[in-house]
Amino acid sequence: METASLIVSIIAIIGSIFTYLYHDRKIKNQEKRLNDYQLKRFELDDIENNKAQIKGDIIKIGAGNRSLRIFNAGKSTAHNIRLETLSEPIGIIGLEFTPYEMLNPQEKTETSFLLTEGHAPTLKVRFIWNDNYKENNEYIQVITI
Repeated sequence: METASLIVSIIAIIGSIFTYLYHDRKIKNQEKRLNDYQLKRFELDDIENNKAQIKGDIIKIGAGNRSLRIFNAGKSTAHNIRLETLSEPIGIIGLEFTPYEMLNPQEKTETSFLLTEGHAPTLKVRFIWNDNYKENNEYIQVITI
């Protein structure tokens, strides 16, 4: 009888050890996946904190008078901001943009222009800038006039 009790006890102990090791391996694997995810998230946040995002919109100032507002919606300072018009500026007079040296996050600059009768309804532009993450970033936008 003692032998049977001893065998049952040994089997119970071995079962407990096996269950513990299996559960421990599962938890360690899960922790590794969570740590990898957190590291990836930190890297992506670090990249986002080094990026600027230049965008634009057009504001009506008066009859036939508009202003192109260029703003930095990113989290880093943008340098050497350039603007290229990709569509024909039909009926748009005086839309000149010289490279802008720097825009801090949430800052903006404006350039005014005039419209003539029969002007194009939209303006397609390409913004090009440098930031802490990359040189010559590009963003193409179609802006409604």
